[in-house]
Amino acid sequence: MGSLLLMREVSKQYKNGVNALHNIDLEVSPSEFVYIIGPTGSGKSTLIKLLDGEEKPSKGEVLVSGFNVGKLKHSKVPHYRRHIGVVFQDFKLLDSKTVFENIAFALEVVNTPRHKLRKRVREVLRLVDLVEKAQSFPRELSGGQQQRVAIARAIANKPSLLIADEPTGNLDPEKSKEIIQLLERINEEENTTVLMVTHDVDLVNTHKKRTIALDQGYLVADLQQGGYVQRK
Repeated sequence: MGSLLLMREVSKQYKNGVNALHNIDLEVSPSEFVYIIGPTGSGKSTLIKLLDGEEKPSKGEVLVSGFNVGKLKHSKVPHYRRHIGVVFQDFKLLDSKTVFENIAFALEVVNTPRHKLRKRVREVLRLVDLVEKAQSFPRELSGGQQQRVAIARAIANKPSLLIADEPTGNLDPEKSKEIIQLLERINEEENTTVLMVTHDVDLVNTHKKRTIALDQGYLVADLQQGGYVQRK
């Protein structure tokens, strides 16, 4: 079984001189569920930007689903992004569209035939437990429900990799637990590789999975059995 994600000696230095990542070696297999944790300024955001093609590495290789992401021409990045899903902390939902339309939008932009689109949206609504909210607008939903819509939209195209950036950052502990359980279900039922970026150590220690820890741009731990003790 090959890697779904492979980073080899990846460093990132921004034009302002900030060294955000140093010699990162990381391999993630298909269908794995991995936490990326670390304090503010540890390099988590830069890692996501390298994986979704927003930034290029200063050195090293970033390979995802057969794409050499760092070598992609700007015009090819949208095509690559069809193979990954990204969930942001601030949801980025379209206020003027219903839940159904928000999810469908991800399929419309890649010209999915109408009958397949409707079938897939219904599938995803079932998966995220929002069938009864299909015709609601984002403003009519709770924060937890909005996060579920954002996740549903991110997996509509059946991405091989789902990157969840602080998906529980704005939620209370009970809702956070529900979101983790939803990501686990997507990981199991859709065989989607999940990379969850978080600073919630309690969550990481409760729902144990492989945990990658970053600190000041360095990969400082790769705990295969999960769980993490925050340094004092």
